[in-house]
Amino acid sequence: MTGGRLLLWLIMAGLGWASGPLCLLAGEGRENWKTEWEKTLKAARTEGEVAVFGEPTLENERAIREFQKAHPEIQLKLSPIGAGNFAQRVLAERRAGKYLADVFSGGSTSPSQLLAPAKVLDPIRSAMILPEVIDESLWFRRKFHFADPEEQHVLLNDGTVTTDFIVYNKKVVRPEEFRSHWDLLNPAWKGKIVAYDPRLPGGASSQMRFLYYNPKLGPKFISQLFGQMDVTLSANRRQVMDWVATGKFPLGLFVGRELDTAKQQGLPVDELIIKAEGAMLGSGAGSIMLINRAPHPNAARVFINWFLSRDGQTAWQKMTDRNSLRRDIPKDYLTDWKERVPQEDGHYIFTNLADYQDLLPGRRLVNEALQRAGKR
Repeated sequence: MTGGRLLLWLIMAGLGWASGPLCLLAGEGRENWKTEWEKTLKAARTEGEVAVFGEPTLENERAIREFQKAHPEIQLKLSPIGAGNFAQRVLAERRAGKYLADVFSGGSTSPSQLLAPAKVLDPIRSAMILPEVIDESLWFRRKFHFADPEEQHVLLNDGTVTTDFIVYNKKVVRPEEFRSHWDLLNPAWKGKIVAYDPRLPGGASSQMRFLYYNPKLGPKFISQLFGQMDVTLSANRRQVMDWVATGKFPLGLFVGRELDTAKQQGLPVDELIIKAEGAMLGSGAGSIMLINRAPHPNAARVFINWFLSRDGQTAWQKMTDRNSLRRDIPKDYLTDWKERVPQEDGHYIFTNLADYQDLLPGRRLVNEALQRAGKR
């Protein structure tokens, strides 16, 4: 189309006279994605395999292996590995001139803080072909969510409301006493709280982000909790859970998955669900990224399109029992889905977003509060 004809077409479109050309253009767009998809599939079959690295949990592995059922002609080479170890491995491989990974699916912190700045990742949108994958309106709050500051590389597919920040012994504590997180600072609970040490790597990182960056809690709450309440710290989450279950400490903080294990064993413990200051939304091991200079670039695109499709996210959600941020997937089969699935108008601190990635300020506050209280 010449410059003059293009200008005329734009004027006609603005006046509502170009419905025919507009429809034709849209039709051409649909045909273009189909052509690109078929071309990519053909090239992926020629490559023959895709090298996917993912979190080493049985649930995540099962979810990723569902790809093989959808595309049996592309051999899935799955390597279970945590996000931190994967980031270090890839950086070491790059220094040695090796390029072995196509895709990573798992935790988001190390990839966004190490791999994205090192220019190891390609923009994830460059891999998207299928219209249902490109369409952001199908996702929570009608947009994609990213862990990296550029909002290009580390796409979050999981957004599950986490309610295990505070656990309690059901024989000792009445949950109705806690309408706000600030009720933890009631002098009656001084010396009766045990916590997994939030200064240690992992474990309490998401919960500490929720506390620090929450405008209704923030530094003041952290300082008073660890400076005035004589909180006992442990480097072992199982020990924290055991002490709460036996009643040695009525309240426990930052126990993570140990709560699920304790409840399955029939122990008298549960989580305190407090909504006054909002809730924590976390992605767990639910993110995906495209490694640049991938050895199987077309197979990598096929995998990413499958993973982010309705079928892929349905499989992922069923296998992991975590909430996919895709809105067009049924949620009612998730465990405690009414509490764990975020509402469009809810107040959440999405702790995996780039704005909340820095852990140092929160940990520094804990250290300072403990020092003032005469603790290490």
